[in-house]
Amino acid sequence: MLLFLLPLWVGCSAPKKAADNAGALQLDKEQVWQLVAQRGKDEAPSADPVILMFHPESGTLRGRVACNRYFADYTLRFDRVTAEGTRYALKVAYVSGGDVQCPEGDMAAQDRYLALLGKADACLLTPYSLTLFQKGKETLKFELQ
Repeated sequence: MLLFLLPLWVGCSAPKKAADNAGALQLDKEQVWQLVAQRGKDEAPSADPVILMFHPESGTLRGRVACNRYFADYTLRFDRVTAEGTRYALKVAYVSGGDVQCPEGDMAAQDRYLALLGKADACLLTPYSLTLFQKGKETLKFELQ
């Protein structure tokens, strides 16, 4: 009789981690995120908006800033589901921007953006927005396009 109940008991004690991220939102390679704010300040609409796209299957991200394209490696670790959305620990590495020389102001904006992206350590994902944080402070905010 005990051998008969063992599979039922094992089946009922599934790992908590699987249940903890139930309902968690996931990043999708089909999503295009457009930058709408940096450090809490709204971005002015632009003919060449800053965009970000994640590729979960390869652990890479890419996008466009100023007159260049950029790419990086990233890792995400599920943190928790909150009333606001899904929180993740985020690590971005090997951020590389393009070599096309943009006007001076655009190059400075590109450098600031890539520096903030490279220092992100957490993110909050909602159905229509993605916010990156560094040490608990909002650095970059994107909206789904």
